[in-house]
Amino acid sequence: MTLVLRANDLATSARQMHQEFVILSAQTAFLRHGILQELHILHQLRRGMARAYDNGTRDFKHIIRTLDTADGRLEKIMQVLRKTTVENVFRQPGEEPKCLLDFVDPKIVEQVRDALKESIHELSAAKTSFDGDLLRFDTDLRTLTDAMAAAASLANPTTTAPDGCPPDQRSIPNLLSALSEGSHLMAEHLSSLTRHFDMCVTAVRTTEGGAALARRRAAEATSSDEDQAPVSISGVISAQESESGPSAFEPMDPLERQELLHVVMRDAAEVDDVVADIHNVLQQMEMDHASLHSLFSASRASHAATLTCFSLLVEVGARASSYVAAEAEFVQRWEDEKETIDENVSKMDELKKFYEGFLNAYGGLLLEVERRRAVEGKIDSIWRKAREQVDKLVEADKREREHFRLEVGDYVPADLWGVVDRPLGRWAVVPLEDTREGSYELEAHGEPENEGKVESAYERETEPSTPTPRKMPLNGPGSAGERPF
Repeated sequence: MTLVLRANDLATSARQMHQEFVILSAQTAFLRHGILQELHILHQLRRGMARAYDNGTRDFKHIIRTLDTADGRLEKIMQVLRKTTVENVFRQPGEEPKCLLDFVDPKIVEQVRDALKESIHELSAAKTSFDGDLLRFDTDLRTLTDAMAAAASLANPTTTAPDGCPPDQRSIPNLLSALSEGSHLMAEHLSSLTRHFDMCVTAVRTTEGGAALARRRAAEATSSDEDQAPVSISGVISAQESESGPSAFEPMDPLERQELLHVVMRDAAEVDDVVADIHNVLQQMEMDHASLHSLFSASRASHAATLTCFSLLVEVGARASSYVAAEAEFVQRWEDEKETIDENVSKMDELKKFYEGFLNAYGGLLLEVERRRAVEGKIDSIWRKAREQVDKLVEADKREREHFRLEVGDYVPADLWGVVDRPLGRWAVVPLEDTREGSYELEAHGEPENEGKVESAYERETEPSTPTPRKMPLNGPGSAGERPF
């Protein structure tokens, strides 16, 4: 009877655990589905942040290469300016040698470089700050993912049940059905034993001297085992006698009694098997109940772990807004600093172009100086040739004058000789501004007292266009007006 009651308790407990298990499983599945959806959204957010970070990293590397290239070009042209010495013709007397770099302001380049360094520092700081946010976000996602995996593992325990089978390999409905069937089977066995016991009592009561023999055997069994109080036929008979009065013998129809004894003897051989079967069924029910309890405990643990995951999700969700804000701040700072860097790179390119123009202009200046020197040389050559021709004309005129005087001098009166005897005018060529190392002069031959001078001036180029040289005649004593050369 105790075993059957135990089986009933096991079956009742199993039904209660099954009901709670269904509720916990539904709640756990609902929570888990929602958490996984939110976790998927968080991973999408993380991938978006990773793309922004990767784009920034690529831009940073490209910016560094661009800055190195621009600075290298600028430094190269500055080195050329530093190595280019200014020619003496462009320096004042006594002035120390200078290079072309001395004529530009290097502070501008340093200011641009300092601004670029500051921008690079800001980009690095923004990158480092955003990298820290990404690491914290990764830690949150990893913690939440690990917690979800732990909760899922709790829902499928790997411990072995008493029957040697993992609990997750035996479904709860099967276990519940087995427990119900076991309880029902034990009740049927108990009912069979009860009927057999009643038939045994009837057989004893219908046998002469059977009741006394049953009491004596019961007394002997009681004296041999005082700790047990088994249900005996003699006890039942004594209880019946106390209720209905003493009756040592109850006669019965011989045929009925014979059939009764036959049934009792036949069932007596199966009593031990039925009792053993009851014990086996109860033992199996104990193992099934242990397996069911293990699954139920795992379900409760999984539900508690899932609730913990939900709490973690709430915390991560509260921090997600800060991660999104960090991404927006990173992108904004990146765009601002990129714009500043682009402006400074443009300034570096403009400085490079200006320095190149300066260097090219200096080269053109050297060529212009050489061109002007060549022009001056040509002019000097022309004046020398002119002087030689004038000298030849003066010499020829002197000979002609002497020849004329010898031919007609004796015949011409002195009054008529005055105009003819006037000396040949003298001519001098001097620059208006003597900026060259020397001046060139042509002296005409004749009498000093009747001297004519022509002043030829040309100006050295100080402007992009050179004025046309001009000649100015000087009226000497006795001259009759302007005389073009």
